[in-house]
Amino acid sequence: MVGIKIEANANKYTFVWAKSIKTSRARIEKQLGELWSYVEKVYQDEEQIPNTPDFEAIDPEKVSLTIDRINQALEDKPIDKKVRQKLGYAKKDWPKNVEKYNRQEQQMGDRNSMSKTDPDATFMRMKDDHMQNGQLKAGYNQQAGTNNQFIVNYTLAQTTADTTTLIDHVDEFIESYGQAPEKLTADAGYGSEENYADLESKGMKLL
Repeated sequence: MVGIKIEANANKYTFVWAKSIKTSRARIEKQLGELWSYVEKVYQDEEQIPNTPDFEAIDPEKVSLTIDRINQALEDKPIDKKVRQKLGYAKKDWPKNVEKYNRQEQQMGDRNSMSKTDPDATFMRMKDDHMQNGQLKAGYNQQAGTNNQFIVNYTLAQTTADTTTLIDHVDEFIESYGQAPEKLTADAGYGSEENYADLESKGMKLL
């Protein structure tokens, strides 16, 4: 079994990162909290302050309702022009941004990154220049199984580490041929306790 990373036909500048999505969502939550703090400041000399809304930026509809609650609380109050502008921007953009983050997160699944122009592709480090320097590009981790120098099966993985590809690769072989191979030869990059246990449960020898 051998693996090679192949470049996808995708724009290399269309990075989407799981960490960035979480950061962007947290930024919206933080700004909603800051806007509510402004509401509390406006109401500080009054006996009754409106009930605190939910600032969690998970559902676009909830974000929109939270902004509406803030607008309603400030409706008859003299407020800063910049706050009014920010609320207008928030109402227009934040719900659709959260919807976009949710869609991208669903497309990404358990991966850390993907390409906007090819959502199935993951960003991987590839050695493709004359100095063998690593280049970060959208691609796939292709795995191939051979027998007597003939390719007998191949799979495409969305993960960068070969370790995580072995079980699915063997399962696809079994689905195609109706039985597991007697033995499997692979380098240390595929080694893990989970993989050893899986191969043993299939009655295979790892060489």
